[in-house]
Amino acid sequence: MIRSFADMDRMASDKGPKRLVVLAPEDEEFMMAVRESAEKGYTRPVLIGDREKMERLADQVHYDISSTEKIYEKSRQAIADLGISMLFSGEVDIAGKGQIPTAYIYRAIIREESKAGKGKVVSVISMWDIEGLEHLTCFTDTGVNITPDYRAKAEIVRNAVFLFHLLGYPKPKICVLSGKRDINGDIPSYQDFLQLQKAAASGELGACEVMGATSFIDVFSPGKTSFVLADTHIGRTEFPHIMLVPNLATGNILVKLDFALKNVRRRSLVMSSRGPVIIPSRSDFRDSILGEIALGVTVAEQIKGGKAS
Repeated sequence: MIRSFADMDRMASDKGPKRLVVLAPEDEEFMMAVRESAEKGYTRPVLIGDREKMERLADQVHYDISSTEKIYEKSRQAIADLGISMLFSGEVDIAGKGQIPTAYIYRAIIREESKAGKGKVVSVISMWDIEGLEHLTCFTDTGVNITPDYRAKAEIVRNAVFLFHLLGYPKPKICVLSGKRDINGDIPSYQDFLQLQKAAASGELGACEVMGATSFIDVFSPGKTSFVLADTHIGRTEFPHIMLVPNLATGNILVKLDFALKNVRRRSLVMSSRGPVIIPSRSDFRDSILGEIALGVTVAEQIKGGKAS
């Protein structure tokens, strides 16, 4: 079981290198992270982007890319389309976002999923490694689906359950986050929770458990004193592996609270039907980008080893 980001880093070092296609590594921090991932043996990079920008930045960070595979392209959508098609064809193990808007990448993934006949709902899984917690947790979807309906939420859950199965969690616990009101009936997100709870119990979502908790009040209840996060006591065994958010705005706001929590670290990816796509933020620094590359290498290795259930 992969319990922490440190476990991922060790696996990336032990099981690399994996083929990583980097979409527009045209930023100093991104180029340094790619260089370091190659030096650590995590990856064998393929760089797709503007020739002048990539060569200039490689020189700036002292990264000799003369023997690195490179594809020169300036169009953002063409870069995304080519890199994602390489992932879906099996030419590479991982795709990674550089200095390119994520919308281009999501569009390319959706197109390839459609061509593959999967019709898969694309979603972003943002993982948290919380100091003191003996397992990983995540928020989803934090990047694609603005106001997902029940059908989309079921697919978002399946994506996250698949990832946690890969990481060695046989039956991840899911918290479907929602408000609740006693007057004028339950709000749609709470109705979705009730449906998802039934679907999980019947096995429709894969091996998982939808918890009765639907709010942080339920999760961070008094008397659970295993460790402390932001002065709130949380029980180790009760804390969910997967937190399904009701909409994109909620997920995007919640997951970025890691910036204010010194004992929380974050890594994100999209799980396509052909492998991981890592999506660092444009504001991320080298260390966090390198960490997301390690996440991608770990997932690619688990897929290769047939660890999914």
